[in-house]
Amino acid sequence: MQNSTWDASSVVEGIIELQHPLRQITVPRIIVIVAFLGLVRLRVTNLSLAIPAILLAAYHERTLYQKDGISTVKYSVVGLVIPWLLTFAYRLVEMRRRCRQLPGVPHSFLLGHIPTLARETMKFPRDIHNHVVMSHIADTYDLRKHGLFFVDSYPIMSEPLMVVVAPEVAAQVVQNQGEPFLKHPVLNADFGRAIGARGMVGQEGEGWKELRTMFNPGFSQANLMSMVPMIVEETAIFVNRLSKIAAGDGFIENTDSLAAAVTVDIIGQALLGVKFDAQTSSNDLVTSVVQASHLVKTYTNFDPERLNLWRYLRLRYHEAISNTKITEILSARWTELAAEPEKASSSSAIFDIAMAKYMKRGGSLQNGVTKDFLELMRDNVKTFIFAGHDTTSTIITYALWELSRHPDCLRQAREEHDAVLGTDPNEAGARLAANPLLANSLPYTTAIVRETLRLWTPAGSVRMAPKKGTTVVGLDGRTYPADNCMIWAAGLSGPGTGDAGDADYSCDDAAQV
Repeated sequence: MQNSTWDASSVVEGIIELQHPLRQITVPRIIVIVAFLGLVRLRVTNLSLAIPAILLAAYHERTLYQKDGISTVKYSVVGLVIPWLLTFAYRLVEMRRRCRQLPGVPHSFLLGHIPTLARETMKFPRDIHNHVVMSHIADTYDLRKHGLFFVDSYPIMSEPLMVVVAPEVAAQVVQNQGEPFLKHPVLNADFGRAIGARGMVGQEGEGWKELRTMFNPGFSQANLMSMVPMIVEETAIFVNRLSKIAAGDGFIENTDSLAAAVTVDIIGQALLGVKFDAQTSSNDLVTSVVQASHLVKTYTNFDPERLNLWRYLRLRYHEAISNTKITEILSARWTELAAEPEKASSSSAIFDIAMAKYMKRGGSLQNGVTKDFLELMRDNVKTFIFAGHDTTSTIITYALWELSRHPDCLRQAREEHDAVLGTDPNEAGARLAANPLLANSLPYTTAIVRETLRLWTPAGSVRMAPKKGTTVVGLDGRTYPADNCMIWAAGLSGPGTGDAGDADYSCDDAAQV
């Protein structure tokens, strides 16, 4: 009995004195703690399992420390590795079991879809857009008949990726009339630094509605028509740049960069009433936003560059530059409107209209711009610049490419322009600027844009199921599980490999829509 009492008191004493060795900060202990926090952050270890295991290991380390000097690291590592292995094994088996019978590329129980994804991705340049890769996979493995397919890349991704490749299936996700499919948190996690966490792209529910209410007047047809002369002026610079190239060797190294510059210049004036002059000179703000967008690695990238620390540092640098430049522009604009408040109500700039809405809700120009409103507008300026660079410029580029490959479509477009804008290209811009409503008389040109968007959709939406048990119906009539999935409604209706020779580029049908 006496020995039992002594043993119990020794255990209590050991627990009380447990803190003593842990106070000694050493490099190995720091490494173990950082590794533990990293695994929890990456969601590859279970916190509820790991903490008791770590404490148990620390207790054993303390009691044995007095006897034979066994190191802290040994038992701390045991406490870290065991729960990680249990968590990893459980999730691996669960993921492989779940995805094995779902539509997708050839599946390995050990490696999932990773080998096939790696093999198909390596067929393309490293900077290829993932829409192209996924569309290629859908065609190569005959997955379009399902309207969707699944990607199991655990542990690269902690959940399955459902890639939606048919509009009918995408409508169930993005146009759901019941409980909505919310935007996936990875959207802000990956794009937040490039476009701002409070930008419209990443907002949901009431926050999204508030931004729509604020910006909708700026995108009204009447306001957009008032911008046509400015758009014509900026487009004339774009056309002149293309004409100079055509007069030379005719080789364009990167059409997208030219299209992005004109798009950004138009957005700058439409949004802020500011000329960025991206087509004629270098602009730090535009460069930073564009570079940040290039550095973002999204949810579908299986690129080891995601782990590049230098990439993160460069992303933070460009984020700081763009934040500073936009803040300077917004503050200066606020000061200007405070001196002449009537400008806010008469201006066509979207930011000015948003400020007018802000004042109607109780804001005051004289009291200065609030930090919250400034951050909100800053993030949305970045969003609009990013959207223009990454989507509109892409469509301009693909439209020019498709017209070069379909001379009959090009001929019909030119005939329409001659009929509506006149046969002299030098006078067409002036005529359109004088009468912006002429843009509504170009149905075939509008059809070209629609058909290009159908074949070469530049953006999608990433969502998650609203609750457990949510399903999506494929084109084959089967019901597929959507819960605990990252759902990428990519809009991949067109050819994926870039070899669109057999694609039906039918602008006549689109003109009837």
